[in-house]
Amino acid sequence: MKRFSRLIFILLFVFSSVVLFSACRGQTETPPDDTTDTSDTSSEPINQDKITDDASSLDGKKVIFIGNSFIYYGQTVFERSWGINTQEMRSNDTGYFYQLCKANGEDVSVTNWTFGSHSLANFCQHPCANKNCKSYGSDHLGHLTDSYFDYVIISGGRKSTTTEEAFLGSMETLMEFFREANPDVKFVYLCCSGSHNISVDPSLPVNVLNNLKTIEKWGVTVVDWGKLVADIINGDVEIPGAKETYNKNSFIVANSQKDGYHPNQLTGYITSLMTYCAITGKSAVGQPYGFCSDTSLDGRFSFDSYISEHYVYGSATTNYPEIFASEEDMKGIQTLADKYLAEKAFINYNFKPLESN
Repeated sequence: MKRFSRLIFILLFVFSSVVLFSACRGQTETPPDDTTDTSDTSSEPINQDKITDDASSLDGKKVIFIGNSFIYYGQTVFERSWGINTQEMRSNDTGYFYQLCKANGEDVSVTNWTFGSHSLANFCQHPCANKNCKSYGSDHLGHLTDSYFDYVIISGGRKSTTTEEAFLGSMETLMEFFREANPDVKFVYLCCSGSHNISVDPSLPVNVLNNLKTIEKWGVTVVDWGKLVADIINGDVEIPGAKETYNKNSFIVANSQKDGYHPNQLTGYITSLMTYCAITGKSAVGQPYGFCSDTSLDGRFSFDSYISEHYVYGSATTNYPEIFASEEDMKGIQTLADKYLAEKAFINYNFKPLESN
């Protein structure tokens, strides 16, 4: 009996020792399933490489600009004669938008479908009813023999008489036309400086401004570059780190008593910059701009020639070449471009007609 009891005692001792050893060993090992990161990352910088990786590329894409002189005057695309209305003659534009894409290593095909003094309604008419059009009676959309594009960039004018039906109806017609060729086509609307009272016309195109939020709901990307330029001119916003002094002539030409509203080359760059960044998701800060005055690319990029042609009224002068030459000023403008694209001020536009103010 005593021998049996001793055997039981030995077995219990051995078992207890094994259990105790296993427990102690387990405490020295890292639990394999516990991967929770409890570190504080609130002060860590944003992964800029990831933002760049997530951005879209325009390489190999087809883009068309549809609008009027508010696009071509600042050389976002180059001005073409109204009488040139074939797609072949208006393809492969190499203005500022193309040059910005190229400087980013992106080979993009740009079609320039801009005609001076044209409303969006004129592009939708069959034929064009604009009697000032040198292609009067032509069918602007009908002349697009290849309507397959990846991006359609549209710009209206500054007419305060534009009705809501005309604006939304024209946008709808244009979107339906290009979606027939490419159901996945993307649309961008450029709101110009003329829509923000930088014009000889003191009234606002309220039916355009108030419906920018409507077309955004349709899937249109709205680029309100006009507000940025207008706010700087009116002193409503300061350019961070600016060395230069700004006025209307810094952004707008002075062709005549009536024409003090068209964008200059600096504004053309801003238009191209904000459009490019809105499409690609890239930051405006650090984007290149040296091509804007590079006459080896195109003689029309000459600042001196442009100024001598477009700053002729009232002995007008401009300092936009000095702004381009200032890294601080250009970085400040690029910083504001990012800010205005992100804020989307047009969401809250609720303007009243001039007579109601």
